[in-house]
Parts: sequence; structure tokens; C-alpha cells
Amino acid sequence: MKSKQKYRYWLPIMAFWVMWMPGKAMEADLPLAEGETFEFSFYGETLNAASLKTVQVKSVQNDDVAEAWHKYKKSDIAPVLMSLRGLSEELGLNDWFVFELVRSYADELLGQSGPMDRVLLEHYLLTNMGYDVRLARTERQLVLLLPIEQEVYERCYVKIGNKDYYLFYDDLDSNEDEVSVLYPCDPSKNDIGKGQSISLLFEGSPLKIRSGKEKACELDDGKIRVACSVDEGVMKMLQNYPLMDLECYVTSVVLPQFQDSLLRQMRPQIEGMTQYEAANALLHFVQHVFAYENDLEYHGREKFYFIEENFYYDFNDCEDRSILYAFLVRSLLGLDVQLVVYPNHECTAVHFTDCLAYGYGYYSGGKFYVICDPSYVGARIGKCMPQYRALEPRIFFVKKATTEGDDRSPLKPRLDKRVVAYNGA
Repeated sequence: MKSKQKYRYWLPIMAFWVMWMPGKAMEADLPLAEGETFEFSFYGETLNAASLKTVQVKSVQNDDVAEAWHKYKKSDIAPVLMSLRGLSEELGLNDWFVFELVRSYADELLGQSGPMDRVLLEHYLLTNMGYDVRLARTERQLVLLLPIEQEVYERCYVKIGNKDYYLFYDDLDSNEDEVSVLYPCDPSKNDIGKGQSISLLFEGSPLKIRSGKEKACELDDGKIRVACSVDEGVMKMLQNYPLMDLECYVTSVVLPQFQDSLLRQMRPQIEGMTQYEAANALLHFVQHVFAYENDLEYHGREKFYFIEENFYYDFNDCEDRSILYAFLVRSLLGLDVQLVVYPNHECTAVHFTDCLAYGYGYYSGGKFYVICDPSYVGARIGKCMPQYRALEPRIFFVKKATTEGDDRSPLKPRLDKRVVAYNGA
């Protein structure tokens, strides 16, 4: 078990948030010329994109930032945007990896330039690619503010209006400020609040970056057997992915072909079983085929796995198994699953439609959900670890996160075990 403290910090950010009008660009500035194509590295791939004449930011002060930003505005940005958009489509990148692509581009293009130069270029490119990215400053450096649709843990944020903007410093600058105050530094008032937020989900095309090196695994619990492989390059891309709520991992499809193959192998092995029998078989599989280790011991930090990552790493823990089990039950049995969070522990709960399973569980939305714990090795459906039996869980719906129960049917543990499994009419 491990502590699941939520590290989402609210910065008591601003002694004041001053709306600021950018200064005018100098009349003598000449339009920036379009550069030639150049190469840059992105997660092991060598990519080509149109270059851009870069601008140096004189200082972190608003006037100097505005002056540099408006020099970029005079440049022919179209070839660069076309290059980056084409690459993102070709590689199947979601919003997060588009952000990473822009940062890699800026790092290579600017070479030995300072962190302010890189952050300003990233802001300019992302804004022109249609993202609602804000710019702020500390006393010594610029900071990108990204509006991310999902709740992100272990990262500072500020609230502006009704949006949460997460702070991103320059990755190449190791001396991040320990700040309690940020100052607004948006160079163009007309661009504020426009554009889209960043989504961390994988909902479209699969990631197409491939290292050519596959990790193969065969998993067999004596009842269900699967053989599969995952590309090491894609797994490395996910190593430091922002930490989201659990249900986001259940519904994200990083590698559709991998998930399809996994389900195709499992489906005939549970064919003909009742919901209860199949759910128990899947529970036994997840409990027994993986070695357990908590994140702090294995990764040195908190990390939640996407479905595919369970088949890459040598160990997983309770939230990873819960994410995988919820995915399997939803995909193979079509049943409603909730992710259940106790202090220091995660498991799942399932609503069965062809029988009423007995054991520990709770009511939510007028339905009874019975505990299914993928980390309680040897426990069948309805078994709950003794230390959690009397506790009120926090639940996450797979389709929508919530911290509350249904108003008509508050979350309350159901502790009687008198109801036995039966086939419904």
C-alpha cells in the first residue's frame, strides 16, 4: 500500500493580477525571413520542419517580451505551422504530444539561447496553432500557462476565470523559481482566452512513433492465457506523462491494435460464462499474472499506467490493476464499473445485470455495485480487505469523475453478506 496524497497545489498566486496592454513593435523592425528546412529530434525520431528566424528577448519585463513577440508576428509563420501540424497528424499525436513537439522544435531551433527565448517561441507557436496558452513571468523567467481539460496532479496551477492553467517552466533551465507570485505577461490582449484547451486523453489515431524494438510477454494464470508485445518507443513516450484521474486511463486508447488483440484473445476464453463467472475469471487473471510493487519503490514517484503499460513493466500496483480490470470488464462484458478509492488503496466495483452478487459493496445511482479487488490476491467478487470494510469509498465513474454519490442514493457501505448470487429473470 502507499499514500495517495493528492499533490495538486493551489498557488495563492497573485498579490494582484494586472491586465496589461502590450507595447507597440518598433517601426524599424523588418519582417522575418522564412528559413530553410532543418532537422530536430523527437522521442528518437529525426523530423524535418521549416525553420524560423529567431528573436532574442532582452529581459523578462513586459515591454521587452512584447517587443520580441511582435517581431515574431511580422514573420511568415505559415510554413512552420504547416510543418508542425503535418508532423502531428503523421505521428498521431494528441494535444499533449503536440505541446511536446513544439518544445522539441524550439529547443533545437534556438540552440544555446536562453530559457526566455525558448518559452516565448513556444507560446507564439502554440497560440498560432489554436491553443489557449497564456504567458506569465516571475522576477527572472517566463512561464507557460496551459489550460488542461483533465485534472492534473503534482503540478502547480493558477485559476484564471473559470479555467485552471498549469505552470510549465523551460525544461532546459534547471533552476525553477520557488514562487508564490506570478505576473501576467500576455503579449497580445486579442489572443487571451481564445483557442482550445489541452486534452491529455488518447481518443483519435494511435501513436505512430515506433522504435522497432518490441517487448513480448506471455501471461497465463491457468485459466486465461494471452501473448502480446508492445513497442518500447511508445512506452518511453508515456514514462513521464502528466498524472491524471484514474478513469482517464481506462478510456484512453494509446495503441488500438494492441487492445484489439488483447480482447480478441480473451473473449473466446470466457465465452459461455455468466457475467459473475467471467468477471471472477478476469479478476483471477489480473490478480495472479502480475508481480506487485508500489510506485515509490519501482518508479521512485507516483505513476498510473495506461492499459498498454501493464504489459511492459515488470511490476504494477493496485491502481494499475484496477484500471486494467475496469477496462476488461467494460470491454468484454459491457458492465458498469466504478473505480473505488480508499485511503492508501484502489480497487473496482461492478454492477451485474444478470445476477445479484453477494458480498461487500455500496449503492450508487439506485444500483448496487459489488467490490472486485484486483490486488486482493485470491479474493473472489464481493471480498473486501478487512481494513476497508467499514469505510465510505470515494468513487470515480469511468465515463465521468465524481467525488460524491447520487443524491437519491448516497454512498454507504453495504456490509451484510446474506444476499447470494442468483440468476435474474
